[in-house]
Amino acid sequence: MSAKSGSVLIVQNKGGGHGELGFQLAKNLSSNPSVKSITILQDDACDDTKEPFKSYESTFDSDKVTVVKASLGDEGMSLDDLKGKLDPDGFEYVFDNCSKGPVGAGKAVCDAVKEWGTKVFTYVSSAGMYQPDASTTFPMDESTPVKEGAGQNKLDQYAIELDLPLVSFRPQYIYGPNANKYDYIDWFLDRLVRDLPLPIPGDGTQMVSLTNSEDVASLLASVIDAPDAAVEERFFNCGTDKLYSYNDVAKMCAKAAGIPEDKIMVRSYNNVLLFIWLHY
Repeated sequence: MSAKSGSVLIVQNKGGGHGELGFQLAKNLSSNPSVKSITILQDDACDDTKEPFKSYESTFDSDKVTVVKASLGDEGMSLDDLKGKLDPDGFEYVFDNCSKGPVGAGKAVCDAVKEWGTKVFTYVSSAGMYQPDASTTFPMDESTPVKEGAGQNKLDQYAIELDLPLVSFRPQYIYGPNANKYDYIDWFLDRLVRDLPLPIPGDGTQMVSLTNSEDVASLLASVIDAPDAAVEERFFNCGTDKLYSYNDVAKMCAKAAGIPEDKIMVRSYNNVLLFIWLHY
């Protein structure tokens, strides 16, 4: 079977960081002239009053982007259930931005990709699947050992077993304008504007990366312009190589909020009880 040319399917989860990525991906692909149609298969457990879902209607042209809802969290979803929700002609490009393993909808998506003859199957995985050891050099590259039992790794392996044209991206911490999961950024701002101390683990010098969701979406979308090269490389870390310390993040948030650095009250902590006391 030959999938419909120029058609894209984005399998979209119910929220969190991935919800933001799927939204930005659809925005990016909407402006790609080689993309003729986009279907967002949306987990119906999403909250339509929250971002990014509440912005679907005002952002997307209904002539190009169609939103279809389904119970993607149901492990009992079969291939027939999935296909019954979608265009029977299939899709040239499939982006799975939802599945956490090769069960239920995750397995059904892989099996459908095989049946449709999809050109590129892009899986939005997670850098949380890495298992660094004493010999690991940071920032980690794609050769870093992974947790064999991680659901994302199992889905990668299932796709490889099916000989799918897999491209697997592993995002790290992200931020963006339509996210509904800001815990790691808004927490700093919330406490700073209320003149509350910032309980930071250890001495605050440990490093973290923060990547703009629109940049990540551009990386995901790039597979359409270079499909063969993307499939050949297969695995991609998906984040900035610019690292910041927790102390740096506090200073950047203070600057964004117009708060002088000398007003930042950093409090190092080394136990959970102290963190909970300061946090609440």
